[in-house]
Amino acid sequence: MSRAECIVMVDWSARSAPSPARPVKDAIFIAEHGPEGEKVTYHRTRAAAQAHLVARFDHALAEGWRVTAGFDFPFGYPSGFARAVTGSDDPFALWGWLAEVITDDERNANNRWEVAEKLNALFPGVGPFWGCPAARGTPTLPARGSLRHGHGMPERRAVEERLKRAQPCWKLFTTGSVGSQTLLGLPRLQALRRRYGDRLAVRPFEDRDAPILLAEVYPSLLDREVRARQRPGEILDAAQVRVLAAAFAGLSPDRRDAMLREGDREEGWIAGLGHEAELIAALAA
Repeated sequence: MSRAECIVMVDWSARSAPSPARPVKDAIFIAEHGPEGEKVTYHRTRAAAQAHLVARFDHALAEGWRVTAGFDFPFGYPSGFARAVTGSDDPFALWGWLAEVITDDERNANNRWEVAEKLNALFPGVGPFWGCPAARGTPTLPARGSLRHGHGMPERRAVEERLKRAQPCWKLFTTGSVGSQTLLGLPRLQALRRRYGDRLAVRPFEDRDAPILLAEVYPSLLDREVRARQRPGEILDAAQVRVLAAAFAGLSPDRRDAMLREGDREEGWIAGLGHEAELIAALAA
């Protein structure tokens, strides 16, 4: 008997305080498409979102389902960064390093600016991280990207060179600041790795099969389809993860797994990139 499939898509947030009680944009939305139907939930803090994911993963394991969970922040950094920080090209060495230094409490208070400064201090010049409130800017962490120089890191991963509208992971503040989401997201994924052990694998870094698979996604990948299917009054962030979950759920397990395995073993990759037409066809079906 084939295993039931559950698709989970997560729109993450780097807010430094709980999101409002009423759902708003730029907060955390989690879409699920699986044996129990389709639903989207809203979470005010990263701690609450992680607790929700653990509860859903535990339930899926108990039911014998296979889970594919996508997160909308980079799983890796441009080539050479992990080695500069940890002495290893293994992205999980960097995940572990971040899990040790990042603090992120129950109400979203965190130390991402201080960690970015600590990371920048490992490199010559200024950078590679940038972006913070102007009053918070320092010689080590500039408020503007144009103030960086001589740090020696590539600006973008290979996947971002291919998908030009994706933001680089060094940007920590203002519109599209995926860098802060990454600094605060990877320690949460590392906690999931510790909890589930061999029952969880991360694509494309790991080849082995597991009942829980984690992958990087880009919610705007199917932007035209999302906007066409956005429901009246639905927040765009929620629509993006709902539609992306439905698209990946429409693929055969073999095709979905093949997409998740593509990409760079050090930098990571956006699942489904280059297969937009196939995802749209799966969504239509």
